[in-house]
Amino acid sequence: MAMTSTAIRFAPEERQWIQAYADMQGKSFSEVVREAVLEAVEDACDLAAYRDALAEDDGTRYSLEEVIEAAMKAE
Repeated sequence: MAMTSTAIRFAPEERQWIQAYADMQGKSFSEVVREAVLEAVEDACDLAAYRDALAEDDGTRYSLEEVIEAAMKAE
């Protein structure tokens, strides 16, 4: 995948803190920032999907026995 460059401004203390963490992880500064941002975006998307699922939940629940019985009938 082709990568593009984007500038992000950090206070010097923030930059040092992130760099120290990157060093501990054996990663580059860019890798740590990229992974953190992508994880935050994924978490936000997951939360939105969860909230949508909750809104559509009709309260129906099935016991383990009911699930096994339905699976056996489907075979």
